[in-house]
Parts: sequence; structure tokens; C-alpha cells
Amino acid sequence: MPSPRSAGEIFDELKQTKHKIVIDGIECYIVEGDLRLDAGQLLAYAFELAEREQARAGGGSGGEQRQPLVGIVDDEGRMVRWKKGLLLTYNVLRSSFASDADYQTVVQAMRVATADWEATCGVNFKHLSELDGGVTPGGPAPLFQVKAFDDGSGFIAVAFFPDEPPARRTVLIFPSFFSPTLGFDRAGVLRHELGHVLGFRHEHIRSEAPALCPDEPLGNTINLSDYDPRSVMHYFCGGVGTRELQITDVDRDAARKLYGPPDKDVHYFD
Repeated sequence: MPSPRSAGEIFDELKQTKHKIVIDGIECYIVEGDLRLDAGQLLAYAFELAEREQARAGGGSGGEQRQPLVGIVDDEGRMVRWKKGLLLTYNVLRSSFASDADYQTVVQAMRVATADWEATCGVNFKHLSELDGGVTPGGPAPLFQVKAFDDGSGFIAVAFFPDEPPARRTVLIFPSFFSPTLGFDRAGVLRHELGHVLGFRHEHIRSEAPALCPDEPLGNTINLSDYDPRSVMHYFCGGVGTRELQITDVDRDAARKLYGPPDKDVHYFD
């Protein structure tokens, strides 16, 4: 077994090997296919990887016990989610897309994906279509933005987590999203990305997942469900997962642990 690397060595390697993008002047690195980390987050990621290598070298589990559909917790162990009652507003930046057809495709896919999450748990989205032409400085702004991004890479889409600063709250749509050979349901891709927006990590990081599926550090996470190979948060890897990326019953139960039931399942009184 090779000697464990230091966090600094892993950090330098990640900076050299992970795809780098610049969004609104902020340099970020894409890990695990659809998660973007700034330099500080990448360093924390490297420390987690180094701890696992050290544990493996010492004969420990080193974090090999992956977890089920997981949410994020802060440094005090509190679950991370959007505050109760917050309307999750977004716009789709029309000018960023290569054609109006691409823009309309994303608008429709977002409509389906947001409705599916609203039917799953206690969250509500709203498309501020009046801001699709752009946000005026000092004027009203959405909670997050959806826009096209083309840097020549083969990525499909990239999202963010609830605890990220406002400047980072963007869902990026890459040209591959529109490829006729994509093979994935486009609304499903956005269901997956919105799962990250709501605070859910990948499903394929737990031990029951095939070894061929990507692994990743598990710092600041909490178990929410049993392993589900058909989860909306599971990559299509190792012969499991689906290209439809539907929200399953297991996903629903896990999401309700964090956000409660959807409005349609509650009888409210004034």
C-alpha cells in the first residue's frame, strides 16, 4: 500500500487534475461530476481525503463506510436546509443560452423538476420569469439563477448547496445538457441538481453502491435514508442508477425528514 499523502499534496494534485471554471470572477473546481468547490472548499476536501488515507494506512476504516442519501450538517452537527417558509425563487437567464429553443427547454425542464420536488416535501419554488432578461443592480433578485455556461468541457450541469454565499447560488447548464445523445431525462438532470440545491449529497457514496461508482469525502453529513440504487441523487454507474433520475419513495421519505411533508398533504388553519 502506498504511503498516505499529506493534505497539501492532495490539494496540489486536485488543483492540477480537476477541471477549473471561473464564475463571476470566482475560481472553482468541479469534483464528482457536478459539484463545484472554491479553493477553500477544495482544501477542506483535500484534508478529508488525507484523513481517510491516514486511517487506511493505520488499518482503520478510513471512511470506507459510505452513507445513505445524506444531508449536510454544519460544524455543530445541525442539519443545513433553507429556512421554513422561504420561497425558493429563481430566474433563467435568457441571454446566456445559444438559442431561444435551448432557453425554453430549460424553462420547461425546471418547471417539471421544481413541481416534482414540491410534490415530494415541504418546499416551494417560483420562477421569476420577469427577471429572465437580467437582474437590475439594486432591483429585485431571485434566490438563485439558472444559466448556460460553455467552457468546452463535457459536463452536463453543476449546482450548489444551501450554505453557499449568494454569489455562488447558480445552477450552470453546459452544452452537453442539450445533446441528443445525452441519454438522460433533462428534467431528471435538474431534479438531481435541485436535490443539491436543497442540501442533499450523492447517493452512490455509501458502501452498498458498486465499487465503480465515484467516491467522495463525507465530512459534515447526516444519514437520511436506506441505500436506494434508483435514487434521484444516484449516478448512473456500476450497472445501477437510472437515466430518468426520478424521485423515489425512499428519496421522498428522506426529504421529508429534512423539509417535512408537501403542502398538498397538510391541512393548514389560520
